[in-house]
Amino acid sequence: MTLAAPGSDAAGASIRAASLRAALHETLGRAVVGQRQVIDGMFIAVLVRGHVLLEGVPGTAKTLMARSLAAALDARFNRIQFTPDLLPSDIIGTNVYRADSAMFEFRPGPIFTDTLLADEINRAPAKTQAALLEAMEERQVTSDGRRMVLGDRFLVIATQNPVEYEGTYPLPEAQLDRFFFKLEVPVPDTADESALLRRVDAGFDPHDLERAGVSAIIDSNVLSEVRAEVARVRVSDSLVAYIAAIVAATRNSPDLSLGASPRGSIALLQGGKAMAAIQGRDYVVPEDVKDICVPALRHRMVRRPEAEIQGISEVAAVQRAVGRVAVPR
Repeated sequence: MTLAAPGSDAAGASIRAASLRAALHETLGRAVVGQRQVIDGMFIAVLVRGHVLLEGVPGTAKTLMARSLAAALDARFNRIQFTPDLLPSDIIGTNVYRADSAMFEFRPGPIFTDTLLADEINRAPAKTQAALLEAMEERQVTSDGRRMVLGDRFLVIATQNPVEYEGTYPLPEAQLDRFFFKLEVPVPDTADESALLRRVDAGFDPHDLERAGVSAIIDSNVLSEVRAEVARVRVSDSLVAYIAAIVAATRNSPDLSLGASPRGSIALLQGGKAMAAIQGRDYVVPEDVKDICVPALRHRMVRRPEAEIQGISEVAAVQRAVGRVAVPR
C-alpha cells in the first residue's frame, strides 16, 4: 500500500478524514517510530468498520500500535494473549452458577470492549480462533442462546508471527476473510531504529502512553460523522467495474487455487472510498483502488502449490492479477 503524505492531495475537498489522518500520525508518532503505512491502513479500517490483521516478527511495535490507536480513538481496550490452551469461553465469557440466587450468571469475557487486541492469534488452534467469527461479522456474540451486542465501535486488531515460526497455526480461510486488511509490519530501517534508540535513551516508556502524550483525538460522535462522510464519497461506474474485474482476475489466476471472495470486492470498494477521504477527496480514482489491493486481497486467496514452489508470494500473486486488468481512464 503506497500512500501520499498526510494532506498532500486535499485541494477542493472538505472531508475531515484528511485532517484526522494527520492528527493521528502526529499523536501515534509520540509512541511509535515510523510505520506510517501501517497506521494509515488501520485508520482506513476504522473508517469502514473493518478489522485488521498485523503480521510481523516479534518486537516491531504491533501491540504498541494497537494500544496507541485505541487511546487516540478514546476507546475501551482489552488484550487477549492467544495460546494453545486458550478456550473459546476465555474470550466470550461463561455462565457461572450463583448459590445465593440459585441461578446462572453470565460473566462477560474480554471480547466485550471497543478495541480488542488478539495478540499472536495464530498461536491458538482453529477452535479458539472461531470464537471471533460471529463477533467480527455481526458485532455480537451468542452464549446459551442469548445474543449480546458488542457495539458499532467494536474493532479487532489481531497480530501474528509469520506462519513459518515454530508453534503457530495457519488461520482458517473463514477467519482470514473477516479481516478487512492484512498489513505487514516491517522491521524499522536504520534511521527509524536510531530514532527509536534515542527515544528509549531519553526515558520513553511504551507502557505509559499518557506520559508519552498519546491522547484521545477522535470521540464516538466525530467518528460516526467521519464514517458518514466516507460513505458519501463518489465511485464511478467504471471504477465499480474495475473492482469487479480485479477480483475476477484473482479467481482466474493461474497462480491461485482460490481467488478473493465477495468480501474482497466490498473491501476494495469501501477501502477505495476511505483512501480517497484520507487524502482529502470526495471521489475515488483508480490509484485509490490499486493502492489497497495487496492489503485487501492478499489474505483472501490460496496459492497453487506450483506457485509456492516457484517462489511467487501472496503479494506477487495479487500484483500479477491486478496487472492483467486494464485501468479505467
